[in-house]
Amino acid sequence: MRKVAIFAEGQSEQIFVRYFLGQTISWGRLSFKCVKLNANRMMDVPFDYEAADAQVYFLIVNVGNDEAVLSAIKDREKGLLGKGYEKIIALRDMYSENYCKRSPKVIDDSITKLFIDSWHSTIQSMSDPAKIKMRVAIMELEAWFLGMYGIFERINPTLSVDYIERRLGFNLTKIDPQIEFFKPTDEVDKILQLIGSGYRKTKDVVESICSKMKLTDFYNAVENGRCRSFRDFCEEMLNYRQ
Repeated sequence: MRKVAIFAEGQSEQIFVRYFLGQTISWGRLSFKCVKLNANRMMDVPFDYEAADAQVYFLIVNVGNDEAVLSAIKDREKGLLGKGYEKIIALRDMYSENYCKRSPKVIDDSITKLFIDSWHSTIQSMSDPAKIKMRVAIMELEAWFLGMYGIFERINPTLSVDYIERRLGFNLTKIDPQIEFFKPTDEVDKILQLIGSGYRKTKDVVESICSKMKLTDFYNAVENGRCRSFRDFCEEMLNYRQ
């Protein structure tokens, strides 16, 4: 069985990953275990899944801190590779306190590149960098939700693309969320406020959104060259469909 470890910056990313895997690799071909780092120890959390004929196993780690994703990998990469993991994937947002200090409220491609280059440099210092990949949501995971515009109408039929455009002034089928919005979380919140709800990064809310995702949403998110960071993530993960 193939084995892959995914270190995600937080609970939202961990939830997203397991729903994404179920849609793209299929529930019948995979098994996964979800854990959370707590005081530098891996603690079990709910939602492990095992298929009898699984061909690929994922360890999905909630690091709980965007700045600690690579350090958590560095502390464990030799042990994981020694246990037969063929790949370790880091998943985090670009949005962070450090980014805001360098470029307040503005997406700056040069700053983005500076951060990514630094992270890749850290990976190169590890024991087997060819087996470690960095994937970054620009600016946040919620930009990918915005690219998957069909999920909002499934949450509530009122939230059609046309209705969102009339109320908020942007058409989700035409814009590129990772370019348009510095803090995509705020835009998801605005959309859900249209139905008297709102967006909070709680387990139940993120679960509810991710449960509405379909395979077609992933194609929608990257159509016409949009959400390049999501396309990069998809291309990495689709290596495990075979």
